[in-house]
Amino acid sequence: MRAVLLLLGAFAVPLTLIWDFAWESTIGVDSFFGPPHAANYAAVLLACGAALQMARNATRDGNGVALGPVRAPLGAWLVLWGGLALIAALLFDRWWQASYGLAAGIWHPPQIAKVLAYFALVAGAWVHALGRQHDARGEIAAALACGAVLMLIAVVTLPQSFANRQHSGAFYALGCSVYPIVLAAQAVAGRLRLPATSAALAYLVICAAAVWLLPLIPGSPQAGPVYNPRDHLLPPPFPLLLVVPALAVDALLNLLPGRARRGERWLQAIEAGLAFAALFVVVQWLFAVFLLSPAADGWLFAGGGRHWPFFLRIDAPSRTAFWHFLAPELGLATSALAAVLAVGSARAGLWIGAGLRAVQR
Repeated sequence: MRAVLLLLGAFAVPLTLIWDFAWESTIGVDSFFGPPHAANYAAVLLACGAALQMARNATRDGNGVALGPVRAPLGAWLVLWGGLALIAALLFDRWWQASYGLAAGIWHPPQIAKVLAYFALVAGAWVHALGRQHDARGEIAAALACGAVLMLIAVVTLPQSFANRQHSGAFYALGCSVYPIVLAAQAVAGRLRLPATSAALAYLVICAAAVWLLPLIPGSPQAGPVYNPRDHLLPPPFPLLLVVPALAVDALLNLLPGRARRGERWLQAIEAGLAFAALFVVVQWLFAVFLLSPAADGWLFAGGGRHWPFFLRIDAPSRTAFWHFLAPELGLATSALAAVLAVGSARAGLWIGAGLRAVQR
C-alpha cells in the first residue's frame, strides 16, 4: 500500500502542474492555496507520507540506506529530500515575489528550485519502483513511475513544445537532450518486455486524458487584458509521440538478437540515440503539421490553432503557422546537433540504468 501511495503522489505532481497551467491560462488569478496549488501540495504530502512510513519500517527492520540512526530505501530518501526542498523553494518564492514582484520572470531562482524539488520527488518514486520489480505489478509500477518522470519533463518544457515550435531546431535539440536519458535508463533497468515503450505509453495516455478532461471544467478570465475569451479551462498541448522512438530504443537495447550479450555501451548509445533522433524528428515534424491543420480542431487533439491563453496576443495567421522568428527552422547543422545530443543523452541513460539495476540487486 505504501508503494501505491508513493506512486499515486508522484503521478499527481505533474498532473496538478498541468492543471495549474490550464488554470493560469484560463483564469489568471492564482492564489497560494488555489485549487491546483492545493492539489499539488496534497500530492507532495501523500508521497512524502508514504516515504516517511517506509523510513520508519526500514529503521525498525534495519534495512535500507542509513543516514545517521534513520534508514530508508534510496527512493524514499529522494522523495523526502524533494519534499523538504519544495518547502524551502516555496518560502524562497514568497520572499522573491515580495521583493521583486510577480513580473520577475519565469525561470527565476525560486522557480528553478521548485523544479529540482519536483524532479527529486518523482525520480525517487521511479527509483523505488524499479527496486520492487518482483512480479508483474511491480514491473508495471516501474513503467508508470517512469511515465511520471516523462510527464514532468513535458511540463517543464511545455512553453517550448507548442506545435507552432515543432519545426525549429531548438525544439528537437531540447527533446533529444532530455528524453533519451529517461527512456534508455528505463529500457535497461525495467523488466517488462518493452519497458521504455510502456513508460512512453503511460505518459501519452495520462497527458492525453488531461487534454480531454480539463476543458470540461468551467472557467473564465478574472484579470485583463483578455485577448482570447474562454469559458472552460484551456487544454494543454497534445503530448509528444514519444512512444514511436521509445519502441526503437527498446528494440535496439532489448529485443534484437545479441543485445543482452553486448557490453559496448557507446555503440549501444550511438544506435539508440540516432534511432531516437531520426524517429522523433520525422514523427513529430509530421504530427505538428497535422496539429496545426483544421483536421485537428476538435476535442481529441485540441489543435487547429484555436486554444490559447487569455493573456497571449496573437494574430490569426500566427495561430496556425510555425514560429521561425523565435528559433530557426530545423536544418542540417541543427539536425546533426540533435543527433549528437541524443547519443550523449542515451549514453547517460545507459549508465544510469546500469546503476539502477545494480541497486536492485
